[in-house]
Amino acid sequence: MDTHAEWMSTPSEPQGPSPWWRRLLVVAAVVWTAVAAVGFVPTAAGAVAAAPSQWGGVDHIDVSLSEQRVRVWATDGTLIKEIPVSTGSRGRTPPGSFRVSNRLRNTVSTVDRVSTMSWMVAFNGGIGFHGIPRKYGQAVYTPLGERPVSAGCVRMSDADAEWIYWNVPNGTRVNVK
Repeated sequence: MDTHAEWMSTPSEPQGPSPWWRRLLVVAAVVWTAVAAVGFVPTAAGAVAAAPSQWGGVDHIDVSLSEQRVRVWATDGTLIKEIPVSTGSRGRTPPGSFRVSNRLRNTVSTVDRVSTMSWMVAFNGGIGFHGIPRKYGQAVYTPLGERPVSAGCVRMSDADAEWIYWNVPNGTRVNVK
């Protein structure tokens, strides 16, 4: 008998469905590919439309890197809301004009894969507005209105981030300067 042929015909692994750990690896690979492409991973509900407002809607948002403030402007030119924030340290929040592109109720940081943020509203790829990050369930120190400490996003209180999430529609201009 040819031993080589016998070895070739004997499966080295059981036939049937893949082991659970192989399926998990495939899912993990797909998720991390999405992280690289989008900048954050959705962990809950996806995009939603912003609610209509009594002031006619949000026209644009100004992010002041020097003042660590966000100002939300109405279509009639009135200031709707001023929010203390913390932007990206070491210049990691790039200046420019952008548009709100999407929103996610919960996200996971691409920096450490452990920190979670609520009320993400993206305006520059993976950069956006969100609430205070939590690492292992504990709030990460964030000196709102004082100095930049983030990896690029614009951090704000959870209440302010939720307000942005529900009241600023996709397509809204965001000026970072």
